[in-house]
Amino acid sequence: MNKAQQKSYDIKGAETIMKTKYPEFDFFIENLIPSYGLVLLAGAPKVGKSWFVLQMLLSICYNEEKFLNYSILKRSRCLYLALEDSELRIQKRIEKQGIVPKDENLLIAFSWRTNEGGVHDLKKHLKENEDIKLVCIDTKGKFSEGRDNESFQSDYAWMGELKKLADELKVAIILITHFRKKKADEDPFEVISGSFANMAAADTTIMLTRFRNQNKATLLVTSRDFQEYEEDIYFDPTSCTWSSGGKNIASVENLTPERDKIIEALKELGGEASPLEISKIVGGTSKNISNMLTIMSQYGFVEKGSKRGLWKIATSQEEFDFE
Repeated sequence: MNKAQQKSYDIKGAETIMKTKYPEFDFFIENLIPSYGLVLLAGAPKVGKSWFVLQMLLSICYNEEKFLNYSILKRSRCLYLALEDSELRIQKRIEKQGIVPKDENLLIAFSWRTNEGGVHDLKKHLKENEDIKLVCIDTKGKFSEGRDNESFQSDYAWMGELKKLADELKVAIILITHFRKKKADEDPFEVISGSFANMAAADTTIMLTRFRNQNKATLLVTSRDFQEYEEDIYFDPTSCTWSSGGKNIASVENLTPERDKIIEALKELGGEASPLEISKIVGGTSKNISNMLTIMSQYGFVEKGSKRGLWKIATSQEEFDFE
């Protein structure tokens, strides 16, 4: 290689770096979504990731003050690549979550070119629409369809292009992916499909874990730019929205008519009862009542009774006005 072909490098001294005033690191959503960079959101199939990001995007675009318990610090138009959904499904989901769009701040696409071609198209679209500052790709699997080579290097290459795009245009890009089956001795983050390439490329990784038939989930967040943390969040199957708060989540808005009937049945039965006893008053099978009681316990409405198989109104809610 002759001198004309040699690459020049941007090399700075430590003193120069320390004297330079750089833009402060900031957030779209406080301590959750940075204002720009590549964010990986991972969870098992059907855990509620798509509900999570739809609620988040609607909250950003339509002037909600908070998402979960985190302050929304920045507003912009958002682009949602809902590659596994139909227009009808998204319409029904928005209706379910109850945040009414008042304008076109949230843009939704249902198909997109994949891999490096998709990254190229995304860059072009963002340059033509500079008011879009947050993009969500749902899912990584759909966006990366058709790749012949699924090695670490291949995965890292196109995800690295996404990160480069996010940094260059100062946009936040959220990439949704799935878990694979976990081995007994694995680190929690190693269950992310293609995890080593994923985590190598991502600035921030969010893990959402939830057991089947339970509303309580764990949100585990790690980042290059802020401190790692873990917290419990809760899924409301009535509105299909997520919220923070633990057992004090119990409130009138979460007390559906079906749950209220169970509360009244427990009162009628003297404070403690089995699912079978409750089902004889409210109807339905004992199995269905048992499932509902499990869900209600995650909201803090009920808790296990003094004997195996019995349930009672939660101690913290005995004075709660359910009317």
